[in-house]
Amino acid sequence: MAAMTQADRAERKALLAVRAELDRQRVALAMHEIKAIVAPSSVGDRVDSARPIAATVISLMGPLVGRRRLALWLRVASFALVAIRLARNWRDRPR
Repeated sequence: MAAMTQADRAERKALLAVRAELDRQRVALAMHEIKAIVAPSSVGDRVDSARPIAATVISLMGPLVGRRRLALWLRVASFALVAIRLARNWRDRPR
């Protein structure tokens, strides 16, 4: 190692810098993949997974509680969601 020339040191230093950059890129890619798994990137991805679940829950609840009662609950839930959305928009508007 003592007999290393200036060119060898420069080459080794450049190689280490490239390896460090490659490692940073690998970590960034891994973080991006983990983020995509944990939280879908778009609302569309979440909607695509939520619709079948909601359809299954409603199809199971219909026979259990009855159509009219389920329709009433869904209507009340819909109004509640609209009220929540209005309250959030009213609270977030600039004054």
